[in-house]
Formats: sequence, C-alpha cells, structure tokens
Amino acid sequence: AFNLMELDYNGVGNHEFDEGVDELLRMQHGGCHPVDGCQDAPGDPDGFSGATFDFLAANVKYKDSGETIFPPYRVHNFRGGHKVAFVGMTLEGTDLIVSPDGIADIQFLDEAASVNALVPVLKAQGVEAIVVLLHEGGSVPASGNGAGNVDAINKCDGATGPIPEMVPNFDDEIDIVITGHTNWAVNCLIDGKVVTGAASQGRLVTDIDAT
Repeated sequence: AFNLMELDYNGVGNHEFDEGVDELLRMQHGGCHPVDGCQDAPGDPDGFSGATFDFLAANVKYKDSGETIFPPYRVHNFRGGHKVAFVGMTLEGTDLIVSPDGIADIQFLDEAASVNALVPVLKAQGVEAIVVLLHEGGSVPASGNGAGNVDAINKCDGATGPIPEMVPNFDDEIDIVITGHTNWAVNCLIDGKVVTGAASQGRLVTDIDAT
C-alpha cells in the first residue's frame, strides 16, 4: 500500500519490530513471510519485492558490529539543489514493548545522542536542513488537543512526555521533528524547533512548508 502511495522514507517505530528484525528486513528487501507465504502472489516465491521506500533507523544497531540495521538517514535533493536530511529513529524503549526473542541481536540507543552525532556528518555534505522522523510522542492535559481542537493542536501548553523533554537536547541544527507513537495531535515550536504529529487513523495531515 505504501509503495503505491510512493512514500519516500519511513522512520522505524516499535511496531516494525513486532515480529523481530528478520521480518523487518524482509519487508524492506522482499521475499515471502516464513509462515504466511506470499499472499499477494500464490505460488510465486518472489511475489513480494520489498518496500520501494527506505526504512531509516539511526538509533538501532547490531550489538556485535555496532552497525545500524538500516541507513540512519537519507539526503533528499529538492528543486533548486536544496539538500534536506531525513533521520529516522524509534524510541529508545522499544525493547521494553516488543517480544525480546526477535530483537536479541540489536540495541536501541538514546535518541538525542544518536541524531546529534549525525549533525557534523550531514553538515559536511552541505546539508542545511535536518528533519527527524521520530517514533516517540507526548501529550497535553486531558482538556487539550484532540484532533478537532485546532487551537490546542497549534500550542504545546502544558505538554508532557518524552518529546517535550527530549527535543531541547537536540542540536540546534535540527529544524523539524515529526513525531508518532502516542498519536499526539500537535503542531508547535519546542526549543525553536517545529514539532508536529498527525494524531492517528488519518484524522490529520501535516503539510510542512519550510524555508
């Protein structure tokens, strides 16, 4: 479905690890599910060729090699030669909420430290805008930002949770943080960075126009 939507990048989240690393690698690179087979092409062992978009995982590394399981980032060249880096990460606590059997060989690292370490690497490539696709979120008081409360969505008044605590630790070269996980409907500034999250189940769309 996301191939048909022509998605460009996916920052991994905890649900990508529900069936373990091997299954996640299959979704990226293709092949049949070891139990369910290739349901979209019965009898064709090569029926699924994998995602046409990139999974990104800057803070998910193999324990033995220290290498990330997917590229940590991609640099997108927009019209006019403008380079924008997209860094993908899941929450550091992913290992606490998925089955341990499928993730025994990998580790989930601190989000701020992982993206901050990439900043000089990206700057050396001429990147001047950095977007973090981070599967982590926050919340506001109960009277706050439901998907229909536009005024509350455009504020972070009283926001709590990992994102409001984490974003100020991001390097100031980070421009935009696109969040998930808690289904937080939000579009505001935290520590001078645009922080946005489009709720859940298609209730919101965030159109980011950055200069």
